[in-house]
Amino acid sequence: MITFLSVFPPYRGGIARFSDFLFRALSKDKEIKAYNFKALYPEFLFPGSTQYENEPSNKYSNRVVHSFNPFSWGQTGSELAKEKPESLIISYWHPFFIFAYAHILKKVRKNSPDTKIIVVAHNIIPHEKFPFSKNLMKWFFKKTDLVVTLSEQTSSELSSLNADIENLKLFHPIYESDLPLMSELDLREKYGFDRDDNIVLFFGIIREYKGLDILIDALNKLALEDEKIKPLIVGEFYDDKNKYVNSINPEHKSQYTIIDRFVSAEESAELFSISDLLVLPYKSASQSGVLADALNFNLPCLVADHAGLTEHIEQGKDGLVFESENSSELSSKISGFFSNKSQQEIIKSNIRTKKDELSWEEFSNRLVKYLTT
Repeated sequence: MITFLSVFPPYRGGIARFSDFLFRALSKDKEIKAYNFKALYPEFLFPGSTQYENEPSNKYSNRVVHSFNPFSWGQTGSELAKEKPESLIISYWHPFFIFAYAHILKKVRKNSPDTKIIVVAHNIIPHEKFPFSKNLMKWFFKKTDLVVTLSEQTSSELSSLNADIENLKLFHPIYESDLPLMSELDLREKYGFDRDDNIVLFFGIIREYKGLDILIDALNKLALEDEKIKPLIVGEFYDDKNKYVNSINPEHKSQYTIIDRFVSAEESAELFSISDLLVLPYKSASQSGVLADALNFNLPCLVADHAGLTEHIEQGKDGLVFESENSSELSSKISGFFSNKSQQEIIKSNIRTKKDELSWEEFSNRLVKYLTT
C-alpha cells in the first residue's frame, strides 16, 4: 500500500493538480490512500483571493495535515504510519513546510520503520528568498529514502546541496485534459477574438519571477495591430497589477485581454484551445505545469532558456526558445513565429509525438518500478 501526503483539491494551484493526476495514475495499479491538508497557509501570508477552487471537491476529504500547528504534526505522523504502508510519498515545494514534514516523518519512522519515504520535489531552490533554506532542505531531504525531481534543473539544484541524497529524475507529465466541446471559432467569438487574430497567451499566477514584464516589453516593440497580435493575459495577480498595466504601450492597450482571476479547468481548456502561441518568459524556472497543459492542446510554446523549461523542447522543431530576460529577442521570435506558417505546422505536428513519452502512465510506471524494488 502507498500513502500519499500532499495538497489536493479543493485546494487550487499546480501542486494540487499534479497530485490529483498522480494519485489517479498510481491508483490504476496500486492501492493508494491520500492524505490532504486541513490548513495550508495562514491567511495573512497568502497573497491571493482564496486558497480554494471555485467548485470545492470532496474527493480528497481525508484532511489531516495542519502546516502551522506543531501540536498536530505528531498525531498526523501516527495516522500515516497506522497501516504500515510500503511507501509514503510526500509532495515538497517550499521550505515553509519542512518543519511539519520533518516531525511527521520522525513519527512514521518510529511507528513504521520499513516504510520507504519518497519526496516528489517540485522545487528545490524557492523562487522567493526564505531564511536558511539550503540548510533546512539538506536536513530534511537526508531524512528520506529518495527525492524525485521533475527536471534537469531541479536535479542540479538538489546536487548543489552537497548532501548524500538519492535522486530519481523523472519529468513533468503532460496534463491529459479533454478538448472543449465548442469549436475554436465559436470559442474565439465567446472571448471576443476574430478568426484571424494571432493570440499570444500568458497563463498562470502572476508573480515577479514569471516575467510578464519581459513579455510586455517585447510586445511594446511590435506593431500589434498590423500583425494582428492579440495578447491574452490570464491569471490572478500576486504582484502589483498596475505596474504591468501601466507598462503597456498606450497604443496597444485595446489589443490586450486580461483575465485577472483564477480560471477553472474547463475555462483554461477553452483558452488554450483558442491561443496560437504560449509564451513563458520566466526569469527562473524549475519546470512548468503550464507548459504541460499547452502540449496537451498541441499549442506551440516560446520559452525562456532555463533548463527546467527547455529540457523537452528542441528549438524550431517542437517549440521555440529565447534568451532569458532578452525582450528584443523575444519580440523577434514572436513576430517570426507568426510570419512562418510552415514552422507553426511543423511544431504542432512534432508536439503530438511527445504525448506518449511524457504521459502520466509512463511517469507512474517508472515511479512504481522504484517502489517495488
